[in-house]
Amino acid sequence: MSSPTQIHVFVADWETHKETLQAIRKEVFIVEQNVPQEEEWDGLDEDSTHFLAVTEAGLYIGCARLLPSGQIGRMAVVQSHRGTGSGAALLDAAVAEAAQQGYDKTFLNAQTYALGFYRKAGFVPYGAEFMEAGIPHQAMELKLPLAFTSSETQTTVTKRPQPVPAERERPSEPEHFDTLAQAIESLTDRCNDARRQVWLMHPTLDQELFEHPPLVEAISKLARSAAHAEVRLLVMDTRLIVDRGHSLLELARRLDGRISIRVFDEQPTEQTSAMACIDSSGYWLLPNWQTPAGVADVSNTVTCRKLKDAFRQSWDRSREAAEFRTLKL
Repeated sequence: MSSPTQIHVFVADWETHKETLQAIRKEVFIVEQNVPQEEEWDGLDEDSTHFLAVTEAGLYIGCARLLPSGQIGRMAVVQSHRGTGSGAALLDAAVAEAAQQGYDKTFLNAQTYALGFYRKAGFVPYGAEFMEAGIPHQAMELKLPLAFTSSETQTTVTKRPQPVPAERERPSEPEHFDTLAQAIESLTDRCNDARRQVWLMHPTLDQELFEHPPLVEAISKLARSAAHAEVRLLVMDTRLIVDRGHSLLELARRLDGRISIRVFDEQPTEQTSAMACIDSSGYWLLPNWQTPAGVADVSNTVTCRKLKDAFRQSWDRSREAAEFRTLKL
């Protein structure tokens, strides 16, 4: 009796593994199933989460992706490794990632011949059968969270660290606010949700907004209580902060090393936004930093990731502020 196949599945960065992912999908969908290239390359890959299956010998044998909508798709296993449990391992990884990103359900369009495979994983069909790329399909969905195991193959799934869920019930829709009081309350709530990380960017750290005691206390509590807490504050204009002082700067000085403050040398404009990124899925955003109208969400991984990418680019080009070292607090 042969030993079970050892398969590893990991979250694959699109830019890094683009050629490998495309090669597998071309072999399975375009060559083998005659899917038109313009339908296969639909322009959604850059914003999706991708998965690769690899053997112990380092051979890439399958892939899948998770769209920002929560849809699993592009499930493909090369012909030589079908029946080894590779598809189940890829599906396990995609479902686990969907649960981690906060979706209450995930869904997919299954080729009808594979309905049994997806039923076995817990997916339930809905709606009528339809044609996609000339192939019969059936829509299916799965309520989350749900743990998956596979007895057919020994698999290991490399997943991103699980975020600690917020204590409050997650809202079903983003929260919109229009007044300064609402903006303060929303930001304070998001910072109270934080368990590991707050990245905050505002050109001036406006005192009316950021000197709010409950907000300062929420940031202080995170910095003091979490072993690996990370608080980053990024500003553009230091003049008002130096002239008037600031509670967050005082807090950063008292908690040396737990709160980092840097300056991004760029003049703010009407297009400049203010933001806070909370852990891996929460965010707070003012599209125009000079007005309090904005939006926030406790669980939107895709938007949070985009805002963190923008924040990181600015942070990488920022500098330590020598003027803060001599600030009288």
